[in-house]
Amino acid sequence: MAEPSSTSILAAIFGAGLAGVLAGFDGSAAAGALCGALIYFASAHELPMPRRIMFFCISFVMGYLSAPAVARAEVFGIGPIELPALAAFICSALIVTVTLAAIRTRGQASPREG
Repeated sequence: MAEPSSTSILAAIFGAGLAGVLAGFDGSAAAGALCGALIYFASAHELPMPRRIMFFCISFVMGYLSAPAVARAEVFGIGPIELPALAAFICSALIVTVTLAAIRTRGQASPREG
């Protein structure tokens, strides 16, 4: 059995490490990315469940990671987006849809003859 002093030292080290990891974590962007990923997950009824879960994870992670870039962007005179949650929601809801549309379009394009 571990001594109380060594257990408390281990708990303090773990707590300090966890605080260091979460220092750069943006909770509002994570909530926005989660909501956008859930919208995609709920609307993709035609896909099998494992693929929906995979796309949900991709949508959540990429929505969270791309939110700062989208928040700073200006498109058609609109922007920058002041709310990180809104930027993450937009990214998360669109990232998989846009990527799959680009892949399908690329696959249907006729080969160039030259």
